[in-house]
Amino acid sequence: MKKGYGIFGKPYEIMLKNDLHAPASVDHALMRDMVLLDEESFQALYQKPVRRNLENHELYAFARQFKAASDRQSIRNVLEYTSDIAMRYDVDFKDMLFGGTEKQILERGTDWCADMARVGAVLLQCLGIPCRLLHLVNLNKAYHGHVVGEAYYEGGYGVVDFIYGYQFYDETPISAYRIMRSPDALNTCPEIYRGLYSAIAVSEYDPMDANNDYSISIPNEYYMKLIYTEHQDAWIMGEDRDF
Repeated sequence: MKKGYGIFGKPYEIMLKNDLHAPASVDHALMRDMVLLDEESFQALYQKPVRRNLENHELYAFARQFKAASDRQSIRNVLEYTSDIAMRYDVDFKDMLFGGTEKQILERGTDWCADMARVGAVLLQCLGIPCRLLHLVNLNKAYHGHVVGEAYYEGGYGVVDFIYGYQFYDETPISAYRIMRSPDALNTCPEIYRGLYSAIAVSEYDPMDANNDYSISIPNEYYMKLIYTEHQDAWIMGEDRDF
């Protein structure tokens, strides 16, 4: 199975290695361990999930407010909560903070997908719903990445987007693998969003791992240039140069 920063090709490898989270953080660890979703990895990635006990997590009691009669509705409640935070967030990029514990992320708010995906995954796991992270990129455009979740409920995996509030479902949960093989599941989404699923990687996140590093960071030089330069979907920092 293909694993790590380089699974989406050299340009995205450079971008991911320059990610603005602290180098030793759990956020970088999740990227170093992510597995490319393809035919080779499918069987291993779609086994029944590990159910973790998060009763000692600092957000456990807080998460109980989202518990509903069904897991599907519990997920819907969490998505409405996280996407509302993202929609209302109004902080200039240069002033943003990144990483930290999920509680710290909620306290300051965010619309940064990787941070909110971690929050959402924890809230669902606190509700007894396994959830892992999906790293998405559009291989046909530069700097087009996103992070969402994949929750396990009703006997299968289904993609959930904690920023935009999407819960992909059609009689049963719609998995990332199903989307990869049949993109029609995304037909109601904007074209720019559909393109993000051209390559997918999976990261398992254990919020209770004592080795997790929750350092907080600020924007780095690479991302300052990325955000404040009109790049027209092209690599502007030599990422696609032959080495």
